[in-house]
Amino acid sequence: MVLAKTTQFEKAVSCRLNGTMKIQNLLSKQSHIIRGMFPILLRVGVVLLVTGCTSPISEKKLNIDARAEGQPSENYRLTASDIVHVEVFQEPDMASEQRIAGDGTINIALIGRVKIAGQTLEGAADQIQARLSEGFLVNPQVTVSVLTYAPRKFTILGQVNGPGNYEIPSEEIVTLAEAVAMAGGNTRIGNLRSIIVTRERDDGVYEIKVNLLSPSGRQFIIKEGDLITVPESLF
Repeated sequence: MVLAKTTQFEKAVSCRLNGTMKIQNLLSKQSHIIRGMFPILLRVGVVLLVTGCTSPISEKKLNIDARAEGQPSENYRLTASDIVHVEVFQEPDMASEQRIAGDGTINIALIGRVKIAGQTLEGAADQIQARLSEGFLVNPQVTVSVLTYAPRKFTILGQVNGPGNYEIPSEEIVTLAEAVAMAGGNTRIGNLRSIIVTRERDDGVYEIKVNLLSPSGRQFIIKEGDLITVPESLF
């Protein structure tokens, strides 16, 4: 009888020991899995930290001299291939519509070639007026307007399938999302969260960082002369 109780006790102890060992093995395996997932969890945490704490669009001014930005506006500067209309008040025979030549000039009756590329509309009119005032007309009033703008282009480089120069359709706008699509989309390793747009303004050159995956980033407007760089993703 004593032997039977001893045997039952030993079986109970053995069962508990086996149960404890199984629990320890399970915890050991779970610990191993957690250790293996730690680098992944760390990366996810970094991504969430970066994307959650940074603005979708940020910019900084670079220490580079810039040319005036040529955008269709009141400060637009004429360029070769623009088609302009020139009118002289009370001189209908002098009105003309012509494309600015590659050397930046147009032909004006009485005075010949006048270089207007690089000037605003007001500046071009003033220059033509000054030339006509040199013994040809008394107090001429000149108006210059743009009928058709020359093709506007931007450049996209980096992790896109078709890097190169692309044209902004006349009288239309192109968003950053559309620009990337025009270049064939991003490559497998393209980082759409940190696209860099380098832009010239009147007061300098700016580097603008845009998160294309954000709503405001997708609607970011591309301008003539912009240099878009899609960087490589770090992971």
